[in-house]
Amino acid sequence: MPTNQYCISPAIVSEHFDDEVIIVNMSRGHYYSLRGSAAVVWQGLEAGTSKDGLLAYLAGTYATNEAELSKPLNSFLDQLVDEELVLEGTPSQTSPLPVRTLSKPFTPPLLEIYTDMASLLTLDPIHDVSPVEGWPIKK
Repeated sequence: MPTNQYCISPAIVSEHFDDEVIIVNMSRGHYYSLRGSAAVVWQGLEAGTSKDGLLAYLAGTYATNEAELSKPLNSFLDQLVDEELVLEGTPSQTSPLPVRTLSKPFTPPLLEIYTDMASLLTLDPIHDVSPVEGWPIKK
């Protein structure tokens, strides 16, 4: 049974840049780009907001009704779980979200996935050392 709560996976590192969020999954070596409504959802997830809270936050941010947002949000959250970026469960902390209103129309959240640097991002330069092969050892 799906939950109404999500927490950020411990293997995730993310950074906000203007209207974009870059996420790196350190265990998989994939990195991701979130823009527009996807970045807004990620901000809500980082704050520990429930799925219902995310719906209300998106509705207020984009001045639209929750019924239009429910299906795209559910699909996006499922994709985040599949990519192991978030886990279903109670977040370790919650914080208030800023009040935002965007003049742009709502577009469904999109997760852009990049796998081209996976072999580099999953290297362990501290432990993958060999006196013969050097450092780091690419597996």
